[in-house]
Amino acid sequence: MPTHLRMRCAWQYKDDDPQNQAVINPCFRRSGEIPLDPQSVDAQQLCDDLAAGLESWLTAIGGAHKQLTVSAYNIEGAPPNYPLAQKKLLPGSFSAPGCPPELACCLSFYGDANVPRKRGRLYIPVFMLNLGQNEIAAPTIGSAARDKVGQLVSKFSALGGANVDWIVWSQVNHSANRVQNWYVDEAWDIVRSRGLKATARTTGTTSG
Repeated sequence: MPTHLRMRCAWQYKDDDPQNQAVINPCFRRSGEIPLDPQSVDAQQLCDDLAAGLESWLTAIGGAHKQLTVSAYNIEGAPPNYPLAQKKLLPGSFSAPGCPPELACCLSFYGDANVPRKRGRLYIPVFMLNLGQNEIAAPTIGSAARDKVGQLVSKFSALGGANVDWIVWSQVNHSANRVQNWYVDEAWDIVRSRGLKATARTTGTTSG
């Protein structure tokens, strides 16, 4: 019986506040069961390999290398669903976003058909992509930025070798579909939960 894993990948920015994280959650299917053991070698290897893959992706695009934590969860695990394994890189090193941290570039993907429950999205934080201010200020995402996000596909597809597949997980159907197609379109996206906590405000009253 396969094990379905959600790999929580969290980049820390600004400071060590747990709320200041940009998180993506790619999912994978591993042939055969992974023991529900925090020391599971297979889950730990997947965390190690995915963290290394994300770092090599950032190196290739000239992106920001800061604290990254990758945690593996059994999607179908009974509560409390603790991580099976975890890998942390560059602890205590935080990104200083050069643009609103809410700004994202969407990697869309699907299985054999682009239909509900067979498609998914990952919202990649733009501040990681090493874009110029002109690129960030443009009304649409340029091809260079889209290409940078597209380079993530090979990292996800190659993870774990022949017995691991990058999947779309349907929480409704409790089923997995292997990712076969992907695209990055030109529309900016916003992930509001990534916004920084307000520390200043301008106030006033109405007249009359």
